[in-house]
Amino acid sequence: MGSRKGGARELLMDVLRQFFSTNQIVVVFAYGLVYFLLGFALSLQSRRPSELTLARALPLLGTFGIIHGVAEWGQVFIPIQATYLSSEVIVVLWGVQGTLLAIAFAFLFQFGLRLLAEGLPPAYRYLPLVPWALFALWFLVFTLGAAFFSTGTADTWLDAGDVWARYLLALPGAVITCFGLSRQSQEFRRLGTARLENMLRLAVLSFGLYAVADGLIVAPAGFFPARYLNTETFFQLTGLPIELWRGLAGLAITVYVVRLLEMFDIEHARQLEEADRVRAVLAERDRIARDLHDGIIQSLYAVGLNLEAARELIEDNPVETRSRIEFVMGKLDEAIREIRHYIANLRSPADETRTLQEALASLASEFRRSFGVAVTLDTRGEAATRMKPEDLNHLRQITRESLSNAVRHGKARRVRIAVEVGSGQIELSVKDDGIGFDPLKTPANGNGLRNMRQRAQLLGGRFGIESAPGKGTLVRVVVPRQRAGLGSVR
Repeated sequence: MGSRKGGARELLMDVLRQFFSTNQIVVVFAYGLVYFLLGFALSLQSRRPSELTLARALPLLGTFGIIHGVAEWGQVFIPIQATYLSSEVIVVLWGVQGTLLAIAFAFLFQFGLRLLAEGLPPAYRYLPLVPWALFALWFLVFTLGAAFFSTGTADTWLDAGDVWARYLLALPGAVITCFGLSRQSQEFRRLGTARLENMLRLAVLSFGLYAVADGLIVAPAGFFPARYLNTETFFQLTGLPIELWRGLAGLAITVYVVRLLEMFDIEHARQLEEADRVRAVLAERDRIARDLHDGIIQSLYAVGLNLEAARELIEDNPVETRSRIEFVMGKLDEAIREIRHYIANLRSPADETRTLQEALASLASEFRRSFGVAVTLDTRGEAATRMKPEDLNHLRQITRESLSNAVRHGKARRVRIAVEVGSGQIELSVKDDGIGFDPLKTPANGNGLRNMRQRAQLLGGRFGIESAPGKGTLVRVVVPRQRAGLGSVR
C-alpha cells in the first residue's frame, strides 16, 4: 500500500516537473509581468502628496517593481536573441540582465531602510545609501568575475553573480522591508481603518515569502547554504519551479500594496474634512463679529448717547433724565444678555459631559429666560445617550442659531425643538410660529444658514429649511447615528 502511494506521488511529481519545464517561459513572463504592474501602479499613485512615511517611500518600491519586471523578462527574450546573435553578445546580455536584477534588489533594500530611517536622528540620514554601497561592491566583483572564474564557464560566473546579488541585496532588503512595514502600523492606526492595518500585515507576510523565494533559494553553488538550499533541490522536492513561488510572492505583494493605496483617499478625505472645519470656524467668527457690531456695539452706542443727553437734562428736567436712565439700564441688560449668549457660543466643548437631551434642554431654558419665548423640547429614542463633545457642539450650535433666528428675525413667541434618535440616524427639528420668510429670496450665502449647513455636512448629514411669509419656519437636520458619535452609551 505504501509503495503504491509513493509511486503515485512520484508520478505526480514527474508530471508537475514536465509541465512546468515545458511552460517555463510562460511562468517567467507572468512572474515579470506581476512586478512590472506593481511598479506601474505605484508610479501612478506615488506622486500624490501625503504625510505618511510609507506613501513618501513608495517611489522606491515602484522603481523596484518596474526594473524587477524588465529584468525577469530577460529570461524570456534573451534566449530568443541567441538564435541569431553570437555567444559573446548573449553573455553580455545576461550580464546586463543580472545587473538590472541587482539594481532592483538595491531599490527594495533602500525602500526598507527609508521606512526605518524616517524620524531617526540626522546621523542616520545616510542609512538608505547602504544598499548602493553593497551594490557597488557586488558590481565591482561581478564585472571582474571573468578573472575569478577563468577556468569555468560563463554560466558559472553569471550564476555566482545572481547568488550574491540575492544574498547581499534581495534577502536583507526583503527582511528589512518587512520590519519597516511593520513599524508603519502606528501611522495606519491613526487613520482609524482596521482594514488597512490588516492589509499592511498581509503585505509584511508577502515580503517575508519574497525573502525566502527570491533571497534565500538561489542557483546551486559550491558553498553553504547554496550547496543544499537551491532552485534545483527545491524543484526536485516540490515539482514546482521557484519562479512560480516568486511570482506568487510578487502577486501577493502587488495585491496588498495596491490595496494600501487607499490610504491616499482616506488621508485626502481627512484633509478636506479638516479644511471644512477651519472654514466653518472662520465663518462662525465672521458671523459673531458681524452680530457683535450690529447688536452689542449698537446697543452700547445708544447707551452712550442717552447718557450724554441725561447729563444735559439732569438739572432742568429730572423726569426726562430718570426716563433716559431707565432706558439705558434696559439697554445695558440687553447687552449683557447678548454678551452671555456669545460667550456661551464661543465656549469650547472639550469638557462637555452632557447628553444631547441635557444640552438642548439648557438651550431651551436659556432662551425662555432671556427672551421670554415659550420654548418646548420633545425627545424620542436615545436622546439621553452621551455623544462626542465636538459632534454634540455641532447639533447644539445648529439649534442655537435656529432659536436665535426665530426670536430675532421671525419674532416668534413659541418654538418647538424635537429630537428623535433612531437606530440609524438622529433627526433634529426646530419649528417656530414666527413671521416666516421666502427662502427663495434669502441670500444663499447668508452666514447663519451657511454655518448650519456646514455643521450638518461635517456630521455627514442633511440640512433643510422650510418657511413661507406668515407660516413660521421649520429647520430640520438629519445625521447618521455613527457619524454623530452615538455608537454606544459611554
